[in-house]
Amino acid sequence: MPTRFSTRDVRDHERFSYWREAVCDAYVQLGCECDGQDGFQGDIRLERLSKLSLSRVSGNAHSVYRRGIDIARSSDAFFLLSLQLKKRSRVTQHDRGADLETGDLVLYSSVDPYALDLTDSFEQLVVQVPRGKLLTHLPAADLLTGRRLSGKSAIGKVVGNGIRQIADGLQYSDTPVQDHMQDAIIDLIAAGLASVNDVAYEVSQPEQRLISRTKAFIEANLSDPGLDRNRVAAAMGMSVRRLNEIFSKEETSLAAVIRESRLQQIARDLEDPRLLSQSVSEIAMRWGLNNFQHFSRIFKDRFGCAPRDYRARARLLN
Repeated sequence: MPTRFSTRDVRDHERFSYWREAVCDAYVQLGCECDGQDGFQGDIRLERLSKLSLSRVSGNAHSVYRRGIDIARSSDAFFLLSLQLKKRSRVTQHDRGADLETGDLVLYSSVDPYALDLTDSFEQLVVQVPRGKLLTHLPAADLLTGRRLSGKSAIGKVVGNGIRQIADGLQYSDTPVQDHMQDAIIDLIAAGLASVNDVAYEVSQPEQRLISRTKAFIEANLSDPGLDRNRVAAAMGMSVRRLNEIFSKEETSLAAVIRESRLQQIARDLEDPRLLSQSVSEIAMRWGLNNFQHFSRIFKDRFGCAPRDYRARARLLN
């Protein structure tokens, strides 16, 4: 049964606050900004299915952004695909910006910061897919975020029209048919993005599997202070240099992945009200960072504030 969020029956001065909460409920934890908040109009029609979610969103001009603090507060990981149905928008992720006109599509990921700038009277169809499901079909999906797939291209027309037609037909289908139709949507997304050929680098499937194994090893050993790039490379059976070459195709490095994974775990713990009795240093040490001065510096570089300030801000938000 579809869920609807609409500002229509909300008092003018409360509409944008309502919209901000509705956007977070429908998608992922986000921030919203709007120049003229009184009288804001917005509408979301959301359908959560077994393998993905579909929504039609429309409204007045505003900006939506996913920040580090939003990512730290969420344990879920998704890819989102926006198909522009009316007017224009801009999606930015990883310093890549996609200016969308009617019919254009763009992919973005909830595990990294992004921003959407939406114009007046816009309308989009948004597909939200768990990361693992799309990565199974398209291992290099992270390299294709923030890149426009033109709705005027042959493949863009096929993907856009196909997604719209399947989305319209889902409500008239029984569960087994719906499952196949959802798979078809994911296949269409993968096929369309695979056609974006302006990427100067490509991760092969064996390399993607190696990256996944490496990240899994890192996640499983974050609490070990001795976890560094040398130990990770040895566990993967190759040199640090070669493994870094592979990770460079995702515009990162072993050291960066280890650091980011630790900081994300620490940020989540600082957000957790059940851990208020534990000091910041205890939490940092639990995730393998024993040098508190170094930890404080890299945390501030990543999240824009000191760990204690981050925790205090999280308490206010909660």
